[in-house]
Amino acid sequence: MAGDTSPEATTIKVEVEDRGNKIESVDGTSVFQTKTALLVSDCGREALPSQTFGALGITTTVKSLAQIHGDEVITGRGIQLKANTTNTAAIVIGGTSVTASATASAIDGIPLAAGDTLFIEITKLSSLYAHTTANTQYLHWIAY
Repeated sequence: MAGDTSPEATTIKVEVEDRGNKIESVDGTSVFQTKTALLVSDCGREALPSQTFGALGITTTVKSLAQIHGDEVITGRGIQLKANTTNTAAIVIGGTSVTASATASAIDGIPLAAGDTLFIEITKLSSLYAHTTANTQYLHWIAY
């Protein structure tokens, strides 16, 4: 058998730019008593990835949210969506095969009724598609 059969424990080190390139160790944590994972501390973002979050008009034509917005937005964490409280039909959010339907079993995606909110950990606006059965329903959004 090749290699050391009893390697010594090693500590992974990284260079931290915002601490003057100081070398720091990377910490881990136990998961379910049998696994080890990287210990991550989420400290938020300094700024929004975009300053424009106008309501998106969702129609009976499937489009990506970036197409409707008119520009791609890349986020650090995800996108919060909220169906306008005055919408008369559900907006369905999903991938390229998203389908809104009056029949629940025919829906492909997550339907958002008027006033419903969804946070999704997708970092590209163009990865989300929307569809509705009635013109024009409004979707409010903000990216984190």
